[in-house]
Amino acid sequence: MEYFIYALNHTYTDDSHTDTKFLGFSNCLEDLEELKAKAILMPGFRDYPDCFVTDCYILDKIHWNEGFKEVIGEIGRDYIEKGDEIDENHISIKELGLNTVFSVSHYYTIHTFLDDERYIGVFSSLEKAEKAIEELKNKPGFKDYQNDFNISELDLAVLLWSSGFGSV
Repeated sequence: MEYFIYALNHTYTDDSHTDTKFLGFSNCLEDLEELKAKAILMPGFRDYPDCFVTDCYILDKIHWNEGFKEVIGEIGRDYIEKGDEIDENHISIKELGLNTVFSVSHYYTIHTFLDDERYIGVFSSLEKAEKAIEELKNKPGFKDYQNDFNISELDLAVLLWSSGFGSV
C-alpha cells in the first residue's frame, strides 16, 4: 500500500501573470477546508475565491526522477500541474499518525528576477527526504546545482500564508 497526503494550493491569473501559492498539507479534507476558510478572509485570496485547488500527493514519491534539461513554466517555476493519481490502493497518511512531513524542492537563481524551481515531493521522514536528494543529485539539471535542494519540515493542517498577499 502507498500513502497519500492532501495539499491545498491557490492558483490565480491576473492581467500580468499566473501565480501559485502553496497553503499547506493535511491528512484529511476537513482540515483543508478549515485552512481555506481562514485564507479566503485575507487580502489577495479573497480577491480570487474560486482559485483554491486541492491535490493529493503520494508520500515518499520522488518527482523529477529523470532530472531536467531546461527551464519550463511560469517565471521559471515548474510545479507539478496536478497531484498524483490516487485510487483504492492508496491510504491517507492519517493512518500513520504523522504530525509533520518533509517537503523537498530544488531552486536556483537564473538572474535577478528569475528563479528555476521544482517541487520534488513530500516525505514521511528526514531520512527519506535526504535519500531522495542523493538519488537526484547526479541527474541532468540537478547535477549542475547540487547544493540547491531545500528540505522543509511542515506541520500538518497549518496555514502557511498568514497575512494574504497583494501588491506592495
